[in-house]
Amino acid sequence: MEETKPAGPAGVPAQVPPRYRELVEQWGAAVGVEDARTRWGKLVAAAEDGTVTLIAMDTTASLGYPTWAALAPLDKVADPGRCPVWPLTSARSKLADVVLAATRFPDGAPQILTRHRRPVVALVAALTLVDLPPDGERVDVDAHLRSGGTITLEYDYGHPGSTYEDGEVDQEPIPEQYIARAKAADGGEIGQGEGDSVAEALLRLWRPPAHLYSDEPPFDPWGKPPPDDLPESALRF
Repeated sequence: MEETKPAGPAGVPAQVPPRYRELVEQWGAAVGVEDARTRWGKLVAAAEDGTVTLIAMDTTASLGYPTWAALAPLDKVADPGRCPVWPLTSARSKLADVVLAATRFPDGAPQILTRHRRPVVALVAALTLVDLPPDGERVDVDAHLRSGGTITLEYDYGHPGSTYEDGEVDQEPIPEQYIARAKAADGGEIGQGEGDSVAEALLRLWRPPAHLYSDEPPFDPWGKPPPDDLPESALRF
């Protein structure tokens, strides 16, 4: 595992752990817990406007890995109505506890933050935001169910993998996961999502994008020369 070292009092690892690099490329560098506490009002307002802020709490000294959370819009939580709730002022004063509650393995859960009892943003484990489908392709769980659709949940036990007698890999391990399947009112499947928890599977529930197919015949590079009027795009292979 790549070693991470504290980078001063902010508590942010000096190097970005590989599993968080995609998020840093998308949302920018993480801030430490104390920095987030100081800038709390601005960060919350940014999350309400759709911006994610990564918050890193370096726990390498005790647990061997850094814990990262994300202050995010409510739409990054699949089922906020079932999550723990914190008033914004309480969350700020106990931010380290809120980060741990959101990221603790294996029972961490999104923490909903409220203003005057109204949910406004969420603090989630940063890893739940990795590989999310584009917003335009995600299935809105609430709207889908209200329209008469259904969602079924399954648990896939995966496979531990296997090897031949000489030690060569026969089958790669397949991780266990939850699977959510969305079906329209007429029974047709419209989307699927997978994740390490039910919440992650619902958050990753998405409609595969429609694919456009060309009505031009495929180009055979070993056959007859292409006609002069064949579009240039058809010559790429």
